[in-house]
This record gives sequence, C-alpha cells and structure tokens, in this order.
Amino acid sequence: MSINLKFTISDVLLNKESLQKKNKYSCPICFEFIFKKSIYQCKSGHIACQECWVKSLENKKECMICRFEVNSTKDLSRCLVIEQDFGKKECYCIYSFTNNYDFIDCANEKISLVKDEENGCKEIINVDQIDTHIENCKFKFVKCSHNGCEIVLRLNSFEEHENQCGFKLVKCEYCGCDDIIQMELENHHNECSKFPIDCPQSCSNIIERDQIKSHIENDCNNSIIPCKYYEYGCKVEMKRSELQNHLNNANHQYFMGLLIEKLSSALNQSHIIQNKLVKKIEQSEKTHEKIYKEYDQSKIICDKLQNKNDDLSLLITEMNDTCLKKKNFPSPIEFLNSIKYKNKWIISEYSEYSDLKSPSFQINSNNSLKSQSLFNVKSNEFLISTRRSTDNISIFLRGNRIEGTNVEFISCEGVFISLLPI
Repeated sequence: MSINLKFTISDVLLNKESLQKKNKYSCPICFEFIFKKSIYQCKSGHIACQECWVKSLENKKECMICRFEVNSTKDLSRCLVIEQDFGKKECYCIYSFTNNYDFIDCANEKISLVKDEENGCKEIINVDQIDTHIENCKFKFVKCSHNGCEIVLRLNSFEEHENQCGFKLVKCEYCGCDDIIQMELENHHNECSKFPIDCPQSCSNIIERDQIKSHIENDCNNSIIPCKYYEYGCKVEMKRSELQNHLNNANHQYFMGLLIEKLSSALNQSHIIQNKLVKKIEQSEKTHEKIYKEYDQSKIICDKLQNKNDDLSLLITEMNDTCLKKKNFPSPIEFLNSIKYKNKWIISEYSEYSDLKSPSFQINSNNSLKSQSLFNVKSNEFLISTRRSTDNISIFLRGNRIEGTNVEFISCEGVFISLLPI
C-alpha cells in the first residue's frame, strides 16, 4: 500500500533562500511560494495569490498595495508568466529523504528532513513535474500488504520483502494447507500429519507422520514380532527382518501339523456350510418354480376374466347409448302402448285354470296400473301393481286365494310381468 506524503514546496525546493530574497515567486500577503497557486495582478502590476485577493476584497474593494479600485477578481488579470517561470525551478523528490519520521502534514509540524544519500531518490526535477514524478517514483514508501506486518519500505525493495515477509501466507507442500503464516511454517511441519519423518525404530525408511503406526505394525524390519506359529506353540519373538531366517533354521514340523489340522477342520466346516447353502438354494428354486406356475395360471384366469369384463363393459356401454338416445323414460301408458301386449300367457298347471282370460288395464292418476275389469280364475280376483326402476318396469298380478299358481306373460324388451299367488 503506497503512502502519500504531505509536504510544502519549501521542503524540497533548491536554492530556496535565493528565491525567497527576490520575493518574485512568493505571495506578498501570505508569504508562501506560489506552488499550485493562481496568481492575479491589478492594473498597476501588483501580484498576489487568488486566495489572498478574495480575502482582501471581502474587506475593501481595492488593491492592498496601490489602493486602486478592484470590485472582484474579474477586474484582475491572471499572471501566467510568473506561474510558468516558477514551474521551471528545480526541486528534490520528496522520496530523496529518509523515513525516520511519521508521514504527517509537514506544514503543521516543523520537521528537519534528512537526505537519504544511500537509498533515496537521486533525481532533480522541475516544480511542475513533481506530482507526476511522485506518482511513479520507484523510491516511494509503501507498507507491506501482508496482514500483521507493519514494515514500511521503499517500492524498489518491496518485491523482495514480500517474498520473505514472515506474515506471508504460504502453502504446506505436504498436506496442501494454504493458510499458514510463513513464520509459523516450521511449527506447522512439527505437527503436519503428512510431513515425512524418520522411522522411530531406525529402519532407515522415511514415512509420513500419520503412517508411522501402520509402518511399525506391518512393515518395519526392526519391529519385534512373534513366530507365525506362535499360537501353535512356538513362542519365539524376533525382529521382522529375522523371521525368515528363524523359519528356515527352526524345526516347525509339529507346529505346522497343528496348523494343517486346524485348517483342515476349518475347510471341512466350510464344506458343510456350503452344502447346506446349496440345499437351501435348490429348495428356494423349487419354491420359486411353483410360485411361477401359480402365477402363470392366475394370469390366465385374470386374462379370461378381463376379457369377460371387457365384453360386459361393451354391452353396458351399448345399452347406455340406447337409453341415452331415448333421453326420457316413458310414462306407464306410453310404455304399455309401446310394448303392444300380445295376450300371450305362460301359466304353470294351465289345465286347472281353463277359464283364465286376458286382463285389460287402465292407468290411475298416480301412474300405477290397476285391473279395469277383473277376471275370474275359479272366482279369484287379481290385483295389479307396478315397480319402477332405472331400466325396466315390473308388473305383479297377485291372486287372493290361489295356491301354487305362477302366471307369467311375455312382453317387449325390458318388461317382465308375473302373476304370483299370495
């Protein structure tokens, strides 16, 4: 981060004392050099900076030297010759001095600047070039960009410091963690789980810290391990590197026999379990085969039922279409006229009722049927009633004293009439 310095032109101006004696380049009112000031003059040629003219005219509308009338700065003329002439004067770069002071407003504090002959800027520049030069000067003071570092240094040494700064964030090359402060990197390595370290048992291998335990238990040649026949009686312990030599030189025939016996027993037990599993699989396959057959049979039945259901649905749809075309159900008399009763009777034991005659009907005001001229069957009377439903009309003829009589007659589609005894 660049540090912007506050300074006055008198801090860096060359031949300052000589220029002050001439009084040509300083305002006669405020006595300051005309650096970055607009200079105006009256008709008599008396000059002052714009700020001093404005303050003076607020009190009196006249020149503060010759008393010539001046109402505003519009009555004055700009003195560009003096401004441009002062701009050609030479000065030091502010960064030619040391940074052994806090960079505050030098105009408000009297500070003696010390030339930095070794590390400071060596250029001599014109007054009108000072802003551009300061902006691009390689000797300007900058603050380290790393959080926590308060060092102020010159720009030309900034890059070197940035790379070496202890507050720079770095990445651990072993675990990949990338938010480690450079000055803490060594401490991080002392705890990093992936940092390579020597085997603590001096086997000459370098192992990642988090793999040390596994290395000692499974790979390290200096680890003390028991003989592979330890559980069968050989109680010798040795370094892992000596195991093969022990197996070659020691007689382990007896222990090997015990091991073979144990393995054979385990193998037999494994075969028993395997055979049981095979039987279960075979039983399961039979059960599955039976289930598949039952499923196929049920599927055939379901298909047949579905076909019947489809046929019935089609028939119902056709019947509904027929009914819908009629829109309204007919009244009883319209219905009787439409069915055209054919005087045809189907009567069980007809020989006992030889005098049975065809009845005639009339419609009462309540839309029910009743016999108009009752007929006799062995002096019995028949009462006629109707039952109305959505799709059909049923007519019942009931005899008062007839036993075992079942009289029916057939009419048009949708009507069924029966004579039932009481």
